[in-house]
Amino acid sequence: MLTKILFTLAVILVVALVFRTKSQPAGASAAPAPDKGGVSAPMVAYSLLGLVIAISALVFVLHWQEQHRIINIRVIDSQGTTLNYQAYKKAVDGRRFTTIGGLAVDLADSDRIEILEKEN
Repeated sequence: MLTKILFTLAVILVVALVFRTKSQPAGASAAPAPDKGGVSAPMVAYSLLGLVIAISALVFVLHWQEQHRIINIRVIDSQGTTLNYQAYKKAVDGRRFTTIGGLAVDLADSDRIEILEKEN
């Protein structure tokens, strides 16, 4: 995720540098052209840059919040004994997870796992 954001920022910076270092054509006069009242190219570029950065930050924050949500995990073994755990969503990986307290749990094939969303 972070590499996507950094790649996007790198592309935007390269485009901004290309527009900035673009020189005037050889036949153009030194006098500036009269302003036509439109939106300038740098304004559009900086607005798009700000929009991309804002959207990237929003996606990053929403993803981080989702991965740090606490879920309840109920494990039922083959004898019917039930154990309850709590873990962050990012810590669950198939049949293994790490609880909030740091306990690493690996489940056998005969164990049944139920993942329940924590009610706030």
